[in-house]
This record gives sequence, structure tokens and C-alpha cells, in this order.
Amino acid sequence: MSALRTLVVRLALLAAVALVVPTSAVQPTTISLTTTGTVRSVDVDDDVLWVLALGSEAGPGQDVTQGLTDAIQLIGVRPGTGRAAAIGLPRDLWVEDRGTKLNAVLADAGPDAVADEVRQLVGIAPDLVLVTGTEGFVSMMGDLGPVEVDSPTGFTTDDGTVTIRPGNNTLDARQALSFATTRDELLGRSDFERVANHQRLLLAALARLRAAHDEVGFLERITVSALGGLDTDLTPTAAFRVLAALTLVDPGRTDGCIVRGTFGEEFGAAVVYPDAAQARAVGADAEPDARLQGGCRDGS
Repeated sequence: MSALRTLVVRLALLAAVALVVPTSAVQPTTISLTTTGTVRSVDVDDDVLWVLALGSEAGPGQDVTQGLTDAIQLIGVRPGTGRAAAIGLPRDLWVEDRGTKLNAVLADAGPDAVADEVRQLVGIAPDLVLVTGTEGFVSMMGDLGPVEVDSPTGFTTDDGTVTIRPGNNTLDARQALSFATTRDELLGRSDFERVANHQRLLLAALARLRAAHDEVGFLERITVSALGGLDTDLTPTAAFRVLAALTLVDPGRTDGCIVRGTFGEEFGAAVVYPDAAQARAVGADAEPDARLQGGCRDGS
């Protein structure tokens, strides 16, 4: 993987932090948050809100919906219970009907097309699609502040700048980026392990958001700031309610799972053939209440 490609890999955790960026930190073209074609309004009262978070490799000045997506997470939030579930999808999942990998669908056909492919695989129709570009990640994490990430293993990041210890690690913005983009130094050296790290970082970001929930003026301040850096079809009120829902998530009541599959090759490129039965079972379990009572169903 090239240094540029490594540096621009985006994180699924941006569904939690993309709304907390001061206007000066991120240009409007770097984040897109839109309802899917079948959704007319966003209800965050009692129902589960499903956000498909995509990290785009589009470069500075490019449309964020025109890049490959190396981070793909479907995140369900149920504010009334504080519960959430994150279903991670490796970038190399093979999409048979399109003859391409999942991470190419955004640039080929747009956010709604990615949402539809995820719906067909997992069985959950996202309410919102969040796409982030190559700029702004470090600024976002910097404004959020250091996060506490729990790693089951120790490793040095691919760029050689961060040593991760087994257990708790305090990471600033750039260290978090290095942690999330690392693949070659992970056990197994596959995107399954990297997707799991994306979810660990997501939990850390949610913990930071929850800790700030009771700060006077916090929601109002960051919502106003975020609206200056978003390309969105949500109203200011809806954006505020989405953010409020995220701050109510209890990391201790958040489940994570990864869609599994088998390795293969198509047109000379490495791919993952998805375990459709596992993906559907996980989706059916999580869809009504953002809970995974049956586990990941992956044999682990």
C-alpha cells in the first residue's frame, strides 16, 4: 500500500465524530451526510437510527463521493436505551452483481448504491450515509481530544510512529490515524483485523462524546460549528438530534461485529467472498433494537 493511500484511509468512527468539527477545521466539501433515497425524515426518538459510515480516499478538492472507501461501518443507535451496534464490512468484499469490490461502489455509483448493496447483504436499510474525505480527520480527532483505545495485542503502526501496547492506549489525533490505517503489522495482516481496530476506535470516540454530553452548551455549540462543515440534506434541527443521539450511546452497551468471508481472487485482485448467511443473521439480530444477542455467528 502506498504512503498516500495509507494516510488517507478513513475510519468508521467518523459517524460519531464528524459532527463535532469547528467550522474553521474542515471545508464543506470534505464531509457528506445525506438521507438515503427511501428515507424522507430521520426519527431518533424511539426507533433505531442506522448510519452507514464510509471513509473516502478522495483527495483535496475532489468530491468526497468519488473516492474508494477503505472504511465501511453500518452503525445502529437506539437513543432511548443507550444501545448501539456496529457492523463492519471489509473493503475487499466482492459484489457479484456489479463485478467489483464493495469499496469501489461509492465512486462508481454514489452513496445510495453503497447503501443498497449493504442492505442486500446485511438486510438493514441505512437511514443516513456519512462520507468523509481525505481532509479533516486529524482536525476532527484533535477537537474531540485524546481517546483511550483498548487493544488486545501490541504492535508498531505501519508508519513506525506509534507503539501500541496490549491494553489501554491514549492516542492523539495523528496517533489515532496511524492506529486505524495499520494493516501489515497486525496479526493476520488482513482487513478483518483492521476493521476490528476501527470499531475499537469508534468505541473510544463514543466514550469521549458521552463524557461531554452534560457540558452546558456542548450540543448547541458543536451542532452550529458542524453545519458550517457539512454538505447535508438534514435540517439544523435534525442534525442536532442526530448528534444528541450519538452522545447518549453507552460504549458499555455497544456491540460490534464484522461480516466474514473467504479469500479469493477476481481479475487478478484479492477479494473476500462474503458469508451471506452470517451477514443476514447478524443483520436480523441487530435491526430491531441495535443489539447482537446472538453474537457474530462467525465461529469465534
